[in-house]
Amino acid sequence: MQNKIIHPGVILDNMLNERSLSQRDLASRIDVAHSLLNNILKGNRNINVHIAIALESAGFKDANYWLMEQMKFNLYQAHNDKDVIKKTKSIKEWNDIEEEGIVPLSFFKKQNIGINTSDDIDRIYDIYDVKDYNSLKNRVNEFNPTYFRKSSKFSENKNNVVAWSLMAKYQANQENVTIFKRSNEAFLLKELKKCFYINENVINKTKNILNKYGIKFFTLNRPPQTPADGKSFMSENNPTIVLSLKYKRLDNFAFTLFHELGHVFEHLTHPDRPEYRNEEFFINSSNTEIVEFQADNYARNNLIEQSIWSDFITLNEDFTDDIILEFSRKHKIHPGIVRGRVCFEYNEYYRKRSTITDMNKLEAS
Repeated sequence: MQNKIIHPGVILDNMLNERSLSQRDLASRIDVAHSLLNNILKGNRNINVHIAIALESAGFKDANYWLMEQMKFNLYQAHNDKDVIKKTKSIKEWNDIEEEGIVPLSFFKKQNIGINTSDDIDRIYDIYDVKDYNSLKNRVNEFNPTYFRKSSKFSENKNNVVAWSLMAKYQANQENVTIFKRSNEAFLLKELKKCFYINENVINKTKNILNKYGIKFFTLNRPPQTPADGKSFMSENNPTIVLSLKYKRLDNFAFTLFHELGHVFEHLTHPDRPEYRNEEFFINSSNTEIVEFQADNYARNNLIEQSIWSDFITLNEDFTDDIILEFSRKHKIHPGIVRGRVCFEYNEYYRKRSTITDMNKLEAS
């Protein structure tokens, strides 16, 4: 156990007692105010270079001794100072995080949430819902949501996937929306499809519509090697949808959003399926769970009703831009969404030139 280091003023006070010398006598010898010397002897003021030299001249050890004792005391005091201890711990853990790469710090620095240096490490712990570095490592290692599957097509960095997922949950907790009611489903879908058809300021209008019906929504850019286009989950009592906007196409945005709405209505809030309420549903290309097929069907059939789609493909042998545009105008469905489904079901149309391509750009503002 380390011996307690005492202030050099206390050492000097002991020397005065041994020599039967008064404080006023010493103050006079080293030419300092008695009040200053008194504070030094009590450990309230430090021995500086000038006083150390004066003590040496007065026969009280050499100046180096006093400066060394003062330095040892200052270091001892710093090592036992709570703020210094916390700062030292934060720096070490921040460096460990950087070296091991368990948290993509560059990703969090871009989120404008006050994470820039080791002073902000507690914010990292808040996002990961842990108390310390060891708990952080365990949190990352144990991350294994039921409905996320490692992609076979894209490179994946698990630590980055964890960061994106937990940042989504953290940001959702900062948002407040009205009470969610399943009974508003039809009204919600109708407003969204109208928004897509007009295709103006789509992302902001989508957020406003979803918030109006009690669903939290925002977009969140992904760190590298994070193959997730979106995620849906419950944030307290509100369904939440987060999209990464991998593609800037209206049809992709609309389908991805409706896919996640499928999870909201078919799984997260379904009264007969309580087992899904606390799950997190990710969109990533390698997932073949039945719930993903259900969400895909929900998106497909709510963007374009199955009955009118069946009539469309039955009555047309070819799907030219003119035919798609006519169908679009008749049913108030954006032509990009119509052509997107045509290309999905008939691959040969995917590479064909189309005037609808420019119309399909996601108009974010």
